[in-house]
Amino acid sequence: MNKCLVLFVEGDTEVEFYKQVVANARKLHPKKRFDTNIEYRNVRGVGGFKSIALRKFVKEIKPKYEKDCVYTIVLCSDTDVFDFAAKPPIKWDEVKKELMNNGASKIIHVEAKRSIEDWFLYDIDGILGFLRLSKNTPISGKNGCDKLQRLYKQANKVYYKGIQSNGMIERLDIDKIAVAVKDQLNPLYEALGVDKSK
Repeated sequence: MNKCLVLFVEGDTEVEFYKQVVANARKLHPKKRFDTNIEYRNVRGVGGFKSIALRKFVKEIKPKYEKDCVYTIVLCSDTDVFDFAAKPPIKWDEVKKELMNNGASKIIHVEAKRSIEDWFLYDIDGILGFLRLSKNTPISGKNGCDKLQRLYKQANKVYYKGIQSNGMIERLDIDKIAVAVKDQLNPLYEALGVDKSK
């Protein structure tokens, strides 16, 4: 029986980040490896969970594996677009139902409180090191993305949400971030067979 874990994420930055999270989880796994195939797919923004995720699952992922594969799907999203929306952009129950109707066995939802950038900021030393900014650089901004953009600007660089980070993700201390957001990341670690509660 083949197992497949599919991570649907909002952008290229998230693909990079979750690959590091999974690599970190592998080191913590009792066997140091997973008995699961892992696929990452970018749905290009929160709206993509509605249409793109299902299409990629049915057209790209399922044909790649044999019929008896057990699929666990991880929907990785930011909560910021939902926090203040009178009418949330997505009905998660509908997204989950469609995926289950099309062959998913289990669906996990990993929600980054506010945004993935807020997670990155838990390793501010790694970010400042990557940007070659002083450890005393003041951090300001109305949210995680704004703070990162301002830091990048001080380093004469530009941070684009969802676009590949050109090396920043590799510089982050994933373990430090995973500990800081373990309540949010735990469902993913559990799906990978890693006990992060210790």
